[in-house]
Amino acid sequence: MKIRRLYPLLTLTLALTMIGCALLKEDVVIIPDERAGSNLVIYFAEKNDTRRAAQAIARTTGGELFDIAGKESAPDLLDYDTFFVGASLTDGRIAAPLEEFLAQTDFIDGRVVPFWTSREEADSGSADDLNRAFEKLVQGARFLPVDGLLFAGRVKAKDIDETAAAWAELALMELGLRREAGGDRAEDMAKLFAAAYPERLGPAVFQDGDWTLEMDGVRWYYAHGRFLPQEDVNHPDDFRLQFLYRYRPEPPASVDEASPWRNTANQIISRRESSVSYGLSRSTMTFGAVRSLFFETLWQSRDRTEAYSHQKWIDFLGRRVQIHEDIAVPLGHVEAHIQEAAKTDPEIPEWFGKLDSITGWNWRNVAGSTNRSFHAYGAAVDLLMKAQAGMETYWQWTEAKGTDWRAVPAEKRQNPPVAVIRAFEDQGFIWGGRWPRYDTMHFEYHPELLILGTGRG
Repeated sequence: MKIRRLYPLLTLTLALTMIGCALLKEDVVIIPDERAGSNLVIYFAEKNDTRRAAQAIARTTGGELFDIAGKESAPDLLDYDTFFVGASLTDGRIAAPLEEFLAQTDFIDGRVVPFWTSREEADSGSADDLNRAFEKLVQGARFLPVDGLLFAGRVKAKDIDETAAAWAELALMELGLRREAGGDRAEDMAKLFAAAYPERLGPAVFQDGDWTLEMDGVRWYYAHGRFLPQEDVNHPDDFRLQFLYRYRPEPPASVDEASPWRNTANQIISRRESSVSYGLSRSTMTFGAVRSLFFETLWQSRDRTEAYSHQKWIDFLGRRVQIHEDIAVPLGHVEAHIQEAAKTDPEIPEWFGKLDSITGWNWRNVAGSTNRSFHAYGAAVDLLMKAQAGMETYWQWTEAKGTDWRAVPAEKRQNPPVAVIRAFEDQGFIWGGRWPRYDTMHFEYHPELLILGTGRG
């Protein structure tokens, strides 16, 4: 595809887009400090056009300039929130010096907005292709592509200034709209669930002024702590909040056994935020309404008949267990890890000998609650041990005996071996033994909680 002479058309498009946004969002006022925070314009000025464009962007956004071709080192990136990064295209490709700079740079959760300048008429690929290539090079950033090349063809110097300024204002408006739609929290949540359930959810997309996910051909919008289809976003209180808290998994036995969720967490959860809370503990969280429409749809379990149609029987640790078809593979990995650990850990064969039963799918609510159990989705398994005098498994069973469940120490609970717990957690399962109201037989598939928990270490 050839680069077109975009300047006249792009200028008109930018103007119409900005007018349209102003009409639709009359309360949006472009104030650089509020819309993008502290800005740094990073550029490689192989061509003077790029330098002029970078200077115009800096003036418009109130940002500082940094030319990577200069001899000085880059400023401290933690001092900035948003980075406008660009260069002229060389044969339709990102300039090599910019690629080298990006390979050595971690933007530490800043927002990166790419811009391009070019006078080339050779084949170069579309702006979307360039953005995709650029995004793969960027490390530790929230990527914000603004559609369209900055300009192409032979453009007068003053026109470069005007086009770059108009483009920067559009970028600021886009940043502002995203912040108004829930800010980093909404973006975090959309990216979190997209990473946790890639087989069921499409990528996080900013659309219609909100962060969204696509599932089964329907777009889900982040609204007041819940993902809901468009027809339900105006009455979110009819549905449960997303079940979120920072689950802390079993520490790895060595660096080589680090959780596979850790890298994902670092890409999603803001490392600039030192004390963000994503929810309360299971013991104190109040969900409100009974239905969790998002999880019902995610697990294709809106009623018993639908849920049953997605269950399958598998062999797991020597038992036949009925579970949701989507967790069959993770459970297979869990079993393989346990069997491998059993070769060197004598505690595991001893635990096997005390294992009484394993149960999976069961269409029911959480005991003593109106909330649907994850067993109803087939996304949880209970590994029940044979009764042992003086040992406790589940807080409600302890309470029913007239014993203060809060006073039961860890050594008096029927906990699986550490290697077993780790095998489950490494595959996206959380363990009920870590809840304040303990349930030591229970494992539940919640990869999003593993991502949250391992993001802080």
